[in-house]
Amino acid sequence: MNRKLKISLYLAAIFVAGVVTGMFVSFEVVRHMMPRPEKMAARWCGELQSKLHLTPEQLRKIRPIIDDTLGQFRTSMTGVMYANLSNCNARIALEITPEQRPKFEQIQKEQQEFIRTKVGGETPGSPKKP
Repeated sequence: MNRKLKISLYLAAIFVAGVVTGMFVSFEVVRHMMPRPEKMAARWCGELQSKLHLTPEQLRKIRPIIDDTLGQFRTSMTGVMYANLSNCNARIALEITPEQRPKFEQIQKEQQEFIRTKVGGETPGSPKKP
């Protein structure tokens, strides 16, 4: 193998490792910075309750709205992550050799599983999203 090809392969491998590491690090940072959806909903409801002096009836009607909105945030974030990762992987696929493709496909499956279970909140046995 010539020297330029080796250097290109090493750089591609470093890039892929960086993408995967960045995903895991980002998840850990977000997980520690962002409270659980239940806590976020409780805090949001508490803030509305104290500032607007909501009645129990109003709070009972507002809580499902907040829960639904937080679910939409998670769905949107998961979709954006899938799209960005897909774009990134398509660009990487153009730079790797046919011999590297099977391993790269396995890496892609692991990335998708990570997003689906850790970010999307699904369990490992639940149906996969695109």
